[in-house]
Amino acid sequence: MLMEIMLVVAIIAVIAGVTKIQRTEQDINNIYSALKLYEARNYQMPDQGQGLEALVSMPTTGTKPANWLKLMDSVPTDPWNTPYQYRNPGKRDPSGIDVFSFGPDRKEGPNNIFRRVN
Repeated sequence: MLMEIMLVVAIIAVIAGVTKIQRTEQDINNIYSALKLYEARNYQMPDQGQGLEALVSMPTTGTKPANWLKLMDSVPTDPWNTPYQYRNPGKRDPSGIDVFSFGPDRKEGPNNIFRRVN
């Protein structure tokens, strides 16, 4: 009986972990789509200093976007309650940008979750 309970708890934990990763990937895809729209309207991505907040409010630093539009109500946090990360230029993609989550350990490293490239 105890083994069955432990097995059920383990299965629930795995499902919860997979669900958080799927939500993170969806959030990152949504942020990336908003960034691509920002780029199409303003001919460039937000710079590193402007960050993801440029999707929520008009940047006050760096190059001012010519056709700024609020593209998100707020920048979401990941399922581990940590802000999503933005790099421009990217470390993973030096010719573009990186949008990622630190993941469950909340620090930079191998557990980071990036946008999947299809």
